[in-house]
Amino acid sequence: MKQLLIALVILTTTACGWQLRGITQLPASVQVMTLESQAGNRFTQRLKQQLTFNGVVFPSDGSANVRLMIAPISIERLTLSVNSRGQAAEYELNAELNVRLIQLEEGTDTQWIITGRRIFSNDINSVIATQSEEKIQREELENDLIRKLMNRLKKAQLK
Repeated sequence: MKQLLIALVILTTTACGWQLRGITQLPASVQVMTLESQAGNRFTQRLKQQLTFNGVVFPSDGSANVRLMIAPISIERLTLSVNSRGQAAEYELNAELNVRLIQLEEGTDTQWIITGRRIFSNDINSVIATQSEEKIQREELENDLIRKLMNRLKKAQLK
């Protein structure tokens, strides 16, 4: 009876499309690739980790037919609002990531511009708190860019 119950639970969860968070079913055409990133080391490591977690293999001999090229991330900080004393009350971070997905043998070249936005408050009484919040928001913004890139790769139709 216990085995039947376990089998029923497994069947139910797989039938409804449930999957672990962070798993993206990438098409077979992007399962073997070369990653060329000019983004920061931390971003590149997290991206490579996410791709590996989702089944992508990076051959060391350069035999991959697919090349993923990541340009440096551009993050711009803007003052969103000011308080009555003319001091910045809120900041906005806008990020832009340029990505190219190239299939070498077929000669296809797909380009994406992935954007993200975060808003955070400026604590005028604690500069350290504001700096800490900005660092957290930058990391979350980079995580958002990775998630959006994974979704684009999921929908990539390479021939």
